[in-house]
Amino acid sequence: MIVNAIRKATFEHPFAVWGLALGFTGPLLVLTVPPIRDAMGYQAPNAIPESYPLPKRARRPTTGFED
Repeated sequence: MIVNAIRKATFEHPFAVWGLALGFTGPLLVLTVPPIRDAMGYQAPNAIPESYPLPKRARRPTTGFED
């Protein structure tokens, strides 16, 4: 009975059926992709530096037009 209703809806309202199908795949992928990635040996990339390393010396002030 449900199958017949879905089949009828695919012909009469294909945009709604495809929208629901794509909407349900998002949460499904959240649950299935991480275990698959772990099984394939995926390693997370290194973290991106958040600041530029400062030199380990005294900072001299700028004079004139040195910037």
